[in-house]
Amino acid sequence: MRKNAILSLAFLVLLAFPVRAEREMRELATGWRFIRQDAGLDADSTGWQQITIPHTWNAFDGQDGPAPGCDRKLNVKCANYFRGACWYARSLDIPAEWKGKRVFLRFEAAATVAKVYLNGELLGEHRGAFTAFCFELTPHVKWGQKNDLRVQVDNSHFDDVAPLAGDFNMDGGIYRPVWLIVTDPACITPLDHSSPGVYVTLKSIKNNVATLEVKSLISNGQNSSTNLEVVTELKEADGKMVASLTNQIEVAFGATAPVIQTFTIPHPHLWRGLNDPYLYSVTVQTQRNGKPVDEVVQPVGLRTVEISAEKGFLLNGNPYPIYGVSRHQDKRDKGWALSATDEEGDVRLILEMGATAIRFAHYPQNTHLHDLCDRAGLLVWDEVPLVNQLPRLADPMATPGGEVTPYFESNLEQQMREMILQLGNHPSVAWWGLFNELGRTNAVAALPLVERLNRLAHSLDPTRITVAASNKTGLPVNHIADATCYNVYPGWYGGIAEDMTKLIEERFAEQAQRRMGISEYGAGGNPFQHQEGILKKPVWQGDWHPEEWQSLVHEHDWAAMKNNPKLWGTFLWTMFDFAADWRNEGDQPGLNDKGMVRQDRKLKKDVYYFYQANWSRKPMVYIAERRLTPRRTAKTEVKVYSNCKEVELIVNGKSLGKLGPDAINTLRWKNVTLKSGANQIVAIGKDGKQQCEDECEWILETDAPSGP
Repeated sequence: MRKNAILSLAFLVLLAFPVRAEREMRELATGWRFIRQDAGLDADSTGWQQITIPHTWNAFDGQDGPAPGCDRKLNVKCANYFRGACWYARSLDIPAEWKGKRVFLRFEAAATVAKVYLNGELLGEHRGAFTAFCFELTPHVKWGQKNDLRVQVDNSHFDDVAPLAGDFNMDGGIYRPVWLIVTDPACITPLDHSSPGVYVTLKSIKNNVATLEVKSLISNGQNSSTNLEVVTELKEADGKMVASLTNQIEVAFGATAPVIQTFTIPHPHLWRGLNDPYLYSVTVQTQRNGKPVDEVVQPVGLRTVEISAEKGFLLNGNPYPIYGVSRHQDKRDKGWALSATDEEGDVRLILEMGATAIRFAHYPQNTHLHDLCDRAGLLVWDEVPLVNQLPRLADPMATPGGEVTPYFESNLEQQMREMILQLGNHPSVAWWGLFNELGRTNAVAALPLVERLNRLAHSLDPTRITVAASNKTGLPVNHIADATCYNVYPGWYGGIAEDMTKLIEERFAEQAQRRMGISEYGAGGNPFQHQEGILKKPVWQGDWHPEEWQSLVHEHDWAAMKNNPKLWGTFLWTMFDFAADWRNEGDQPGLNDKGMVRQDRKLKKDVYYFYQANWSRKPMVYIAERRLTPRRTAKTEVKVYSNCKEVELIVNGKSLGKLGPDAINTLRWKNVTLKSGANQIVAIGKDGKQQCEDECEWILETDAPSGP
């Protein structure tokens, strides 16, 4: 299954933005010019920098660390990456033969506020960094000529646009793809919150029969009413027809009309996560007198999700383990401007580690990633960027927490609506997130807003679970979502590494003994910093984040969470190190180093293999603390992570015996004596007829430094 989990980019783009019938789609990746200043609409763009889309202007200044003179406290004011208005320009050649058609421009995202102009006319503005937006060009086009496209993008702080804060950068730019869409005057509209214009909803699965509703929005842009046939086909993964429905429809000039069609599917092939991520497809085609006019294809996965007090998370009514990771859309020297290949590589690393779910924190991520998760069987948590902070109108002394402005509230509702309508067809999406870490003061003011967001999510999509990630107990806002989760960091921000069990008990009591999730946990870890012997808790804001402490924290955390009947799922923080420009810790400025994998994806830390031993089904063995060399203590412990039934350790050619893994698939050979100089360490794991092996070299130097 995993070899076929990540399909080619071309096929996935076809699913997300199909080219069928009269519809034509062109990706506008090249031909762009850019200037990192607010040059103005009429500026001469001849000498601007030539760039390709995706693009961000913060790829490098967003990862170089805080402004000079800032202390090590977590303070966003220390960030010194550029935030402001910049301009993009591009020429659009619109062929004369397109006259009579409709032309749209769809941006998958631009951060944070974008204003789009064609030939000097404002097409529209979009406020929000993480969802798509689409404008119609048709009334403004010069047919058969070059058209001047200008886009102002501004990643400044706006009091009415979420997020207002967060422990991550807000990279500016057109950092996801841009598409030119050409259709017949009567088309499946791309203008309904930039959604596909086709909404697929599984209404029920009963008695081995699935009921599927397909709602299509047909827009008439011609100068009179039009009669169309809407032909919708449901197909198997191999293209074999399951069923076809046809509706006749008349659409008035300038109107958009819904067409709702219901399929009954006997003996449905369910989407079963990693076990069997089976996808149907639905093709909606509009026809005029039997001739195809427009067409959209969407993936269909038949599955149900719920949380049971007795059994935990259920996929299709059956218990399903949620071993989750969190991910920011960030990579070294690229910032947010990631390629499809980057995203495919990330999903591959997540699958190889054995995770079953991803939390896209703290905002919805792009369509291509959701396509990958659909195909791979990874479950997804998407969330609106209500993070940490709220704007305030009132005096916080008079009104605890201040007051949420109506503009900010409206913007969050817009972002929630866009997220759900754009991504709701993806079977991988199981959870809609309402907020992250509002804290005590903000949570008081946010209560009505979170209640409203929860109602909106359920009204738009009653089939999924709403969730929230809180870092405080005792808040009324913790009881709004269907399933509240908690961010806890024992052994890092506070407490000791063994505290996870106690923290779970406290939060379980707050939830009235209702199953909950752990939405964040972990510790920083620099794979080039090490501590030998008895480990001491590092200062998280300090410059010493030894890899061994990160492993210790995760070992204690997972031991407390594994098979814990109080939990329905866990999401570690985080899959990859990511840029946070105000941070200055762990000997690398500008980096949050809690990842399982380095920011450039070139090195997997020890904890990656710890979770692979606990989550992956593929036999593996890994010698931990391999980078702790040279060493200065001759008598030491050798720690191995493995999911094999037994592992043999061989040191300098001599077998030190076989052990079986403990409850967290960790094996320890104590009091192993190293010789001076080079030592060859070999671990051989056996599981039935399967065998796997790992080896490394440790150098013993009695005068080698071991850290502070």
